[in-house]
Amino acid sequence: MRGFKQIGVLCVATIFLANGAIFADAFNDSPGRFTGALTTADACGAGTGNFGVFAGLGDDVTSVFGSFGYGFSKYTEGRIKIGFTDPKGKNDNLRFADTEDRNSDMGFLIGMDLKHEYLDYYDKSSNVPFDLAFGGMLEYAHSEGSSIFELGGNVIGSIPYRFNSGNRLVPYILLNLRMESFSNNGTDLEGGLNLGTKFEFRGDINLFAEFQIFDNMTFFTGLEFGAF
Repeated sequence: MRGFKQIGVLCVATIFLANGAIFADAFNDSPGRFTGALTTADACGAGTGNFGVFAGLGDDVTSVFGSFGYGFSKYTEGRIKIGFTDPKGKNDNLRFADTEDRNSDMGFLIGMDLKHEYLDYYDKSSNVPFDLAFGGMLEYAHSEGSSIFELGGNVIGSIPYRFNSGNRLVPYILLNLRMESFSNNGTDLEGGLNLGTKFEFRGDINLFAEFQIFDNMTFFTGLEFGAF
């Protein structure tokens, strides 16, 4: 009974966050998260590190960045992401872009996220059908005298599928609710949805493919490599 109650509470929390994200996003134009989600609900494990190289391609924002992730415990993982962003696009309501000059120089970005895996698919004692994690994120991007700071929370769900070869395919979903603070236009509450798949090859190499669904859709892809 305890397990069912936990799942029920988590489902209610997820639905609440999703509705809040949709409600917030319905009223604002947003560049979205510059570095996407690019993570499943499954933590990498204590003492485990990884490097990643990723790119995001969208109508209004393009970004290229690297990441380093580290497992602080069996179920807790953090990452730092550093790279470049080009916030020029076709949406005149996208306030971070310089709508007077579509040829503005590329800017820089830095981000961090932290997650804690609450439900473990491989934990035989709980017998849950998926992984579920809660976490937080922050991002800062600067370009052509304008900047944006984002701070928020995430709910992540994923289900691993293992092939006979030993490789795994892990579809995932991330719901995000965050504050966006623009240097030139105040602060808004925003939300969104990320849908992606992680393909785990042998040799600690992972391939990601992800769609970020905001007013301005972005496709993210890249590789993650086990470091230690």
